[in-house]
Amino acid sequence: MKRIENVVLLKVIGSFELLAALAMFWFFYENIPALIGGIILLGLSVNSFVQAHKCYLRQYSPRK
Repeated sequence: MKRIENVVLLKVIGSFELLAALAMFWFFYENIPALIGGIILLGLSVNSFVQAHKCYLRQYSPRK
């Protein structure tokens, strides 16, 4: 049960990072430092979703 909570938490964090990155792109599209920050947030968002997927797969993989 604990891993499901981790998966949900990672997906929520990833969603907020994605929303923040999109907001930075939308409101600060003329500032280069803000665009770099948005790209960094997109990378963190992708990392959160990948970690959630790995955690989900570990939960349902058969143990040897």
